[in-house]
Amino acid sequence: MDAYYASVEQRDRPEFKGKPVIVGGDPKSRGVVAACSYEARKFGIHSAMASSTAYRLCPDAVFIRPRFDMYRAVSTQIREIFYEYTDLVEPLSLDEAFLDVTENYKGMPSATIIAKEIKREIYRRTGGLTASAGISFNKFLAKVASDINKPDGITVITPEMADEFIDRLPIRKFFGVGKVTEEKMLNLGIKTGADLKQYRKEQLIQLFGKSGNYFYDIAHGLDDRPVQPNRIRKSMGKETSYKTN
Repeated sequence: MDAYYASVEQRDRPEFKGKPVIVGGDPKSRGVVAACSYEARKFGIHSAMASSTAYRLCPDAVFIRPRFDMYRAVSTQIREIFYEYTDLVEPLSLDEAFLDVTENYKGMPSATIIAKEIKREIYRRTGGLTASAGISFNKFLAKVASDINKPDGITVITPEMADEFIDRLPIRKFFGVGKVTEEKMLNLGIKTGADLKQYRKEQLIQLFGKSGNYFYDIAHGLDDRPVQPNRIRKSMGKETSYKTN
């Protein structure tokens, strides 16, 4: 979902549409930013920032206390849309999930078509909330792709595109690379996926422990983790088409 908490607040309070909205704690106390609208992000505001800092960056911003019950309710509504296509849904948070649509209930042959349809349904049923989708052949690339064309975008990474995409990807964009790891990688001269590929697996394990295996694999586009659903699949089907009867 795009700027999820803030977008829900702008939906429910139309007077805040187009304005910098910050969902989080009181800027006059020790509160932090839980989420912010794209209008607020233009001022350099981001989640986990101190609310007082956000206020200094944008004194005209609208500060709103979180309504987690509402965010959970909308999240459930969105998830039910996912389940109309597949039970292989792995939630990452209230506003994000992996879907495996290789086999889907509607028999649709294209993940891109499914993503477009899901985005339309989310927009229609939630009263105007937008989502972005990343589509690829593994979880790592799909996750990274989902952040490329925000808001309200779709990014597809095919197997043929993967190497070039990873080579150009800034290391901070790699799923699983936090601030501390990013700093360590930058100190080693690792700025992009192409830089990361220069290291052997043994070297990365020596530098980053067991995470070295993961970094080596994703730098080479390897990620065989399945989508782990949090509910039992209702059914499964398989079809084989023959050239002749």
